[in-house]
Amino acid sequence: MKFERLLFGTAGVPNTTAKKNNPIEGVKRIHELGLDCMQLEFAHGVRMKEEVSSGLRKISYELGIPLTSHGPYYINLNAREQDKIDSSVERIIQTAKISDLCGAESMTFHAAFYMKDSPFDVFDLVEKSMNVIEERLNRLDIEIELRPELTGKTSQFGSLDELISLTKNVNSCRPCMDFSHLFARTGKYNTEEEFEQVLTVLKGELADEALQNMHIHISGISSNSKGDLKHLNLEQSDFNWKGLMNALKKFDCRGYVICNSPNLEDDAKMMKDYYLSL
Repeated sequence: MKFERLLFGTAGVPNTTAKKNNPIEGVKRIHELGLDCMQLEFAHGVRMKEEVSSGLRKISYELGIPLTSHGPYYINLNAREQDKIDSSVERIIQTAKISDLCGAESMTFHAAFYMKDSPFDVFDLVEKSMNVIEERLNRLDIEIELRPELTGKTSQFGSLDELISLTKNVNSCRPCMDFSHLFARTGKYNTEEEFEQVLTVLKGELADEALQNMHIHISGISSNSKGDLKHLNLEQSDFNWKGLMNALKKFDCRGYVICNSPNLEDDAKMMKDYYLSL
């Protein structure tokens, strides 16, 4: 998809949607609110009836509200047992299949836990699985961007460097840049200058396309020495979201900005309004 600017939306159906569990109504509500996109959350399993996925594709197209998706939380491509790795691969493939039916072009997921293993060994295992997934999706003729998420806990695979290397090594991989997680994971990257450093690295390592086609997560966040604890509303958090918006605008970044704050559409709207005022 070609983007003119950043598109702002929610992680899941907006809170003010009359039918809370209905993603089709969620897309209509996004449109009513003047937001731009919506992420389908398959966090607790990939279940969706066929008529819902075709209805989603139709309403998304009619209203011009593109969709992204998030895979189940219980994915671990570095699990101790091979059958658990196999089921993680299956979950990613199932998410990709349903996302594709809904018309989503970008899907994210938490790829793995280190489980006290060397990050280098874990990287090799994740890369191997990602190549298997890519090959199987090619055979199914499913074209979707696989975006391992920049994770918030130091026990999780998904540092900035790991995502950049994975993107270089696996064709269909792109990073999902969760800037709130980056702050929680490292205790830094929370000033406008530091955000600019990150964008400069992305552009330098992955070329202009990395900034022209982004999948970004933002929320307020609380953390400790092991990383993120929970999502907060932006105004209740130390996360410097305005500094991030300034940097994204300065670098002419484009793509999806998905809000993960508990108040979902309120923070998404606040970020969009501020971004458009720059």
